[in-house]
Amino acid sequence: MNTEDDRLSSLSDDLIIKILSYNKTKQAIKTSILSSRWKNIWKSIPHLDLSTDDVTSLTSTDDVTSLTTLDEFNRVLSSHNNEIELKSVKLSVRGEFRQEFVKTVIKYAFSHNVQKMTIICLDEKRNEIPLSLFISQSLKDLTLIGCARYWSQLYKNKSSWDLPALTTLHLENVVESHGNRDEYGGLFSKCPNLKNLTLSNCTINDYNLSSIRYSELSNLTVDKGLYSVANVVAPYLKNLTIVNCRCDLLIYAPELSSLMYKNLFYRHLFAHGLSSLEKVDFYLSYLDEADGPDTVNILQQFRNVKNLTLGLEIVELDSFVDVVSDLPSPFAKLTSVKIYPGNEKGEKNVKIPTQVENFLLDASPSATLSIYSREEVKALRDATSAQRIMAKLEGLLEWEKIDCEMNMNEQGETQINKGQHVKKKISQIRRCWTDLFGQINEDNVKIDDILSMLDQIEVLVQGLPTSKKDSIQAQFSSLRAEANSVMKLILDRMKIKCVGKVSAFMNLL
Repeated sequence: MNTEDDRLSSLSDDLIIKILSYNKTKQAIKTSILSSRWKNIWKSIPHLDLSTDDVTSLTSTDDVTSLTTLDEFNRVLSSHNNEIELKSVKLSVRGEFRQEFVKTVIKYAFSHNVQKMTIICLDEKRNEIPLSLFISQSLKDLTLIGCARYWSQLYKNKSSWDLPALTTLHLENVVESHGNRDEYGGLFSKCPNLKNLTLSNCTINDYNLSSIRYSELSNLTVDKGLYSVANVVAPYLKNLTIVNCRCDLLIYAPELSSLMYKNLFYRHLFAHGLSSLEKVDFYLSYLDEADGPDTVNILQQFRNVKNLTLGLEIVELDSFVDVVSDLPSPFAKLTSVKIYPGNEKGEKNVKIPTQVENFLLDASPSATLSIYSREEVKALRDATSAQRIMAKLEGLLEWEKIDCEMNMNEQGETQINKGQHVKKKISQIRRCWTDLFGQINEDNVKIDDILSMLDQIEVLVQGLPTSKKDSIQAQFSSLRAEANSVMKLILDRMKIKCVGKVSAFMNLL
């Protein structure tokens, strides 16, 4: 690559660190071979993204070489600038040395005042994440995914997290947690500033969520999961989201202003003291005629709401229509009502019964009523999905351009000394080809990812109505041209590496 085209050389160290922070640590370490200037830049990155899958692929020309054991992996941490406080650590783990590896990373992160930590378990084996190590004065944001089976250790030892600065907690795929109310409540007793809690796809037995009484909790999301009953007792809770939970729900949250309740099937929902509630999104996708009266009773608890969104399947229910026909409208403060279908099955043309419209609007005649067809909802979802994938692809392409530019600086040809012993030559050649095949496979995966995203976007865009397609098509066309350019860069890089390896082999002969 020509020097005049080397954009990276003109960037400041701070900007390079910012760019590298968006990528996995193994990619950042690889940049150390580019030049003497790049040798130590990665060591000052305040974000670490580590994975046990990367143990054999991290390389550096300094004291971090080809990593094949946990001890060598630990040298990555010891090589990192000890004066740098960590803003975030992400750790993905699988394999036999998980527990030792996780302990090492957690201790290192907490000793460097990490603010955000994410730990992800990638397999179905015993996930022995040592949660009792979570003692930190700096940690503000914690995500645990698949870290299920170590909770019982905390209950047995009556341990609790000591995380006084923690404001955000996300637990996903947590199962097999056992303990009584006092023990579960004790787990969070030293997290006094917790404001945002997400429980996603959790199966939690033998305790009742009413034992979690957060005085500072503002936002609670329970997304999927199995509970015996869920009692939400939070005096300052502002936003509550309940999605596809197989449980009855009891709510006491006098400051609650926004509620989303989206379930496939009917579950009992009891709410008390919701005088501050202003926004409700309420969906039940699969209802029996017997559910109509109970659903009406639930809606009457939301009498103070200003913005109400309902699932079409609710207002289409004959038993719901029969009940509301004899009831006055309880919604005296409404400003808007929106009706959305929760699924794409059913009649295409949507028109709600007059009795339902009167029940919703008679007490607030100035409120607006918007009814969305199944086609409109599908178009909106597809357009949103297309935009999301395009944004992800744009970020991927931008990094690949930088990655290609950095790798073009690498020496394509591997030098092999003709005078060395034949066995050593053969061993070196084998390593060369192994490295090459690994790099080719990695580049193939990148190209496959780009092509897959392009295909996904194209399918979504082609299915959109003209009114939405026109606004996205131009952006997609430009993105596709950019993707073709980047894939060509990746192929050129593969060619350079192949030529270098072949040249090294011919040099030996």
